[in-house]
Amino acid sequence: MLKPAAIAAALLVALATPGLADDAHDDAAHAGEAQHQEAGRPHAGEAHEEAGHHDHDEEEADHLAEMNGVRALHAWTPATDGTTALVFVTIENRSNRDIRLEGAESDMAESAELVGFQVKDGEPAYEALPFVPVKPGRELVLQPNGLAIRLTGLGRPLSKGDEIEVEFHFDTGHVPMHVQVEAANATNHSHAGHQH
Repeated sequence: MLKPAAIAAALLVALATPGLADDAHDDAAHAGEAQHQEAGRPHAGEAHEEAGHHDHDEEEADHLAEMNGVRALHAWTPATDGTTALVFVTIENRSNRDIRLEGAESDMAESAELVGFQVKDGEPAYEALPFVPVKPGRELVLQPNGLAIRLTGLGRPLSKGDEIEVEFHFDTGHVPMHVQVEAANATNHSHAGHQH
């Protein structure tokens, strides 16, 4: 049974996240991403440090998906040889309406569900959540010890450098994207090889 505390924690995360930056916050402004993800705040006003980004659009295409004003950025998961994995991603609501992240699916797993982190009887645990709302102009960061998509029944181990496909489910539709597999002890998306 879903615990009210888990729902309340998820809602606080979604509703308290600061608003998105204006159009100056472009696809490539990801310097300092680690601090951004840990703080759960958008990284506004950051500029490129170098001029030439000819391959940027191709590189970013694998790390960005968008539909109806909803953007999913830099999805990743730690490597694992087990049958369960947690997927993390940043969701931006650039539409003019409330949206709800309701879960996901992947051909790599038997099931996928939205979960929220909590301490239960002194032990850390992820509890299933029905959905998390995201207001217009807001950002929702799925990150370790917070919200995540839990994949269970993985068909094979996930090794660093792999990519898997995950389709994020919103009440407005589904957003498929590539999920980068990072090191088993990773705490954020590495951006290795990106020209940011």
